Amino acid sequence: MDAFLADLRYALRTLARSPGLSAAVVACFALGIGANTAIFGVIDTLFFRPPAHVQEPDRVVRVYVTKTSPPFGTSTSSVTSFAKYIDLRGGVRSFSDVAAYYSHGLSLGLGAEAQSVRSGVVTHTFLPLLGVRPALGRFFSADEDRVGNGAHVAVLDYDFWRREFGGDSSVLGRTLHFSNGVYTVIGVAPRGFTGVELSRVDVWLPISTADPELFGGKHLTSRSSYWLRIVGRLRTGATIAETEGEATSVYRHANADEPGGAQAVVSLGPIQQARGPEISQDAKVSVWLAAVSAIVLLIACGNVANLLLARAMQRKREIAVRLAMGAARWQLVRQVLVESAAYATLGALGAVVLTLWLAPVIHRLLLSDVAFPDMLNARVLGFTGGATILVGITSGLAPALQATRRDLTNDLKAGDREGPLPRSTLRTALLVAQTALTIVLVVGAGLFAVSLRNVLGLDLGLDPGKVLLASPNLAQAGFKKDDINALYERMRARIQRLPGVESASLSIGHPFGAFFAVSFFGPGRDSFPSIADGGPYIYAVTPEYFRTLRMTIRRGRGFTPADRAGAPPVAVVSEMMTRLVWPGEAAIGKCLKLGDDRGCTEVVGVVANTPRWRLLSDTTMQYYVPREQHREFSSPVTALLIRTAGRAEAMLPVVRRELQATAANLPYVDVQPLANMFAWQVRPFRLGATMFAVFALLAVLLAALGLYGVLAYTVTRRTHEIGVRVSLGAEVGDVRRLVVAQGVRLAAIGVLIGGAGAVVGGRALGALLYGVSSSNMLVLGGSAAIMLVVAGLASYLPARRATKVDPAVALRSE
Repeated sequence: MDAFLADLRYALRTLARSPGLSAAVVACFALGIGANTAIFGVIDTLFFRPPAHVQEPDRVVRVYVTKTSPPFGTSTSSVTSFAKYIDLRGGVRSFSDVAAYYSHGLSLGLGAEAQSVRSGVVTHTFLPLLGVRPALGRFFSADEDRVGNGAHVAVLDYDFWRREFGGDSSVLGRTLHFSNGVYTVIGVAPRGFTGVELSRVDVWLPISTADPELFGGKHLTSRSSYWLRIVGRLRTGATIAETEGEATSVYRHANADEPGGAQAVVSLGPIQQARGPEISQDAKVSVWLAAVSAIVLLIACGNVANLLLARAMQRKREIAVRLAMGAARWQLVRQVLVESAAYATLGALGAVVLTLWLAPVIHRLLLSDVAFPDMLNARVLGFTGGATILVGITSGLAPALQATRRDLTNDLKAGDREGPLPRSTLRTALLVAQTALTIVLVVGAGLFAVSLRNVLGLDLGLDPGKVLLASPNLAQAGFKKDDINALYERMRARIQRLPGVESASLSIGHPFGAFFAVSFFGPGRDSFPSIADGGPYIYAVTPEYFRTLRMTIRRGRGFTPADRAGAPPVAVVSEMMTRLVWPGEAAIGKCLKLGDDRGCTEVVGVVANTPRWRLLSDTTMQYYVPREQHREFSSPVTALLIRTAGRAEAMLPVVRRELQATAANLPYVDVQPLANMFAWQVRPFRLGATMFAVFALLAVLLAALGLYGVLAYTVTRRTHEIGVRVSLGAEVGDVRRLVVAQGVRLAAIGVLIGGAGAVVGGRALGALLYGVSSSNMLVLGGSAAIMLVVAGLASYLPARRATKVDPAVALRSE
C-alpha cells in the first residue's frame, strides 16, 4: 500500500508539472467515458434492466404468434385477442398464470378542466403475476374483473398520485371520471412501476370494465379483435421449449378455422421487448449508437496512449537512469499504470458531469416517452467505474511496457543533439487507427443525414405543414353517432371564425389514423387486385378536405358544395387505385358500386397517392366520397383537420381552447400537428443523423486533439533538428510544410483505411437507411475532405510553433 501511495503522489506531481498534457488526457477520458455512460443508460433500460418491481423477471415471458396468411405473408406479432388470452390461460399448464394488458389514452374529467391521461387496461392477473405490491391500498381482484360484471375501480400511478393529489392517502375511496365512467380509487402502484412496458401509465383499470366503455365490449367477445398483448409466468421447472410447444398446440386447436391458425407457432420472448422479435427502429438505432460510442472510447484510449507514449520518449533518460540505479522494471510499469489510472479517474469525474448534461438530451431524442430510471443509478455508476478501470489499464499499458523496454546505454548517452526524434511505429499506428475510426463515424453521420433528407423530402401527396388534427374520442365518452357528428359541425363552425385559420374540414377516416373499408364492385369486373396493405380504403370528407391538406388533384376535380345528398354520387380515387383497378385506362367517368348500394358512383377526380399509415409505403389504394352523400356511413366523424396561416404549433393552444369550449360536457379534446402522426416514423432517421453527428464531432475533436498533441510533442523534441535546418538555410515555409505534411500524410492513410471500412460497415446499416447506399461517393468524398481539413488545421498549429524556433537558442538546447 505504501508503494502504491508513493506512486500515486508521484503521478499527481507529474500531472501538476504538465497541466496542458494533463488537461488534454483528462478531456479525452471524460469525453470517451461520458459518451459511453450516457448511452449505457439507454441500452441498459431497453435490453437488460427488468421493469421496476417485477419479481423473478427471468420467469416472465412475452407471448408471440407467427402465422402465414396470404396476401400478407408470414408475420410475428404479440398483438392478439381477448379470446386467445382465455385459451392460453386455461390450456397451458406450464404457465403458473397468464395476463393480458393494453395501453390507451383517456380523458380525466370533463369540460375546461379535462386532461389527457394514459391508462393501463389489464386483467386482474396482471399485477399479481408480476409480483408487484401496492404502495397504498390494494389491487383489483378476480371478482372485480368479471366479464359482463366488472367493478369500476382504479389503481393510480405513484407519480400521478403525487402530482394530482399531493400524495394524500385519503385518495382511497375517491371517485374519478375517466371518459365514460366513474371509477373509485382503491390503490396506488409503487413508485416507478410501468408494467412490462417502458412508457408511463397514469391509471390502471380492470379490462372487463374498461373495454365496454372504451370499445363497446365487442373486443371481449370477438376472436378477430386484435388489440391486447399477453405475458405469462413460467411454472417452476417449466422450460421455454416445452411451454412453447404446449402453447402452440393449444393455439392451433382453438384457432384452426382462422387463416393461418392451424399452422401458427407460439414463441416466448424475454420481458424486455427490445430483445424479442418486435424490436423497434429506435432500439435498433440505440444499438448502433452503443457501437459508435465504443468507437469514440477507442479513439479516446488511442489518443491518451499516444500522448503518454510521446511523453515517455521525453522521459527516456530519466527512466534509463532509474533502471541503471537498480529500479525493477515492474515497478516502473506499475508507476506508469498508476499515472494512467489517475488520469482516468479524473476523466471519470468529468464523465459524470458530462452524463448529467448529455443523458437527458439523449433520452429526449432517443425515447422521449420512456420512463428512464435515475441518470446516475448504481448500474450506471458501476459501468462508469468499470470503464474507468478498463481505459486506465488499456491506455497506460503500451506506454508502460515501451518505456521499460529501453537500450540503457543509448538512452543514457542520448540528447537532443543526437539527431531527429526516433520514429515510433506504435504511435504512427495509433494515429492512423484514430483517423480510420473517425472517418467511419463521419461517413455514418453523412449516410443518416442523407437518409433524413430523403425521408423529409418524400412526396406525401399532401402538405402536413401548418395542419392541426383534432380527434377527440367522443364515442368513448358516451356520445352517440348523431351527437358526435353535430358536435364536430359546431367545432368546425367555431374554428372557421378564428383569426389565423385558413380552412377546416371534417372527415371519416384520416391520414395516419382511422381508416375504413366497404365492399367494392365495378361493372364488368369479377375481382380487383389484392395487395399486402389491404384496401381499397374509403374516406368520407367535406369539400374543403383536399384544399385543407393541399392534396394534388392529378386529373379531374375534387368535391364542391354541389356534391350534396340527392346529387349524383361521385368519388375521387388515388393514382395507385387507378393503376391497379383500371390499368392503362382513364379513371375519370368510371363507375364504382359501394357497399349494398348497387347504384353507380362516378369517378370525377384522381389525386396523388398519400400514405395510409406507413410513411415509406406506396402500395395503398384509397378513394374519397363526399360526406353529405354518405350520411348512412356506420362511423361518425373521426377528425377535424385545420389549416392555419402561420405555424400550427403556435395556434395549437388557441385551437384546443376554442374546441374545448364547444360544450361543457366534452372530454379532453386532443389536438396535435398532423406531422406528429408520423413523427415516430421519422424519428429513427432524425435520431441517427443527430446522434451520429454528435459522436462523429466528438471523434473528430479527439482525433484532432491527438494529432495536435503528438505533433506538438514532436516539434518540441525536434527543436534542435529544426534549428539546424533553419541555420542551413531552410525557409519558414519549408519547416511549416514539413510538420503539416507529416500530419496530413498520416490522416490520408487513415482516411483510406477508414473509408473502406465505412463502405463495408455501412452495408449492415442498410435497414436503417433510406435512399442511400454505403458507397455514396458524395458522402465518402465529403467525409474524407472534412477529415483532411481537420488534420491540416490540427497540424498547422504545431507547424506554426516550429517556425518560431530561434536557431541560436535551438542549437544550444539539450
